[in-house]
Amino acid sequence: MCVLGYRFATDVMFQPGNGDRFNMPNYLVILTDGNSDNATATWNEAMRARAAGINIICVSNYFSLSLHTYILVPFALSEFTNIYMMP
Repeated sequence: MCVLGYRFATDVMFQPGNGDRFNMPNYLVILTDGNSDNATATWNEAMRARAAGINIICVSNYFSLSLHTYILVPFALSEFTNIYMMP
């Protein structure tokens, strides 16, 4: 579930106790098929990650309506420029 991945990254991975350094940028690479179980919750967690200073790189191997609607369009509208589609 995308929601849990974003939440784990924000709340656990990118924390000082787990090696996060305040003077270095944080990057999260998301590999997705674009099908979220809960698009609204996924969007909210992605926005929370961004608010925490995490740069998100989204890589997808599948283009679907849900990917376009719930992942790419919102990312683009929110200045997410790191979106890559694989053939």
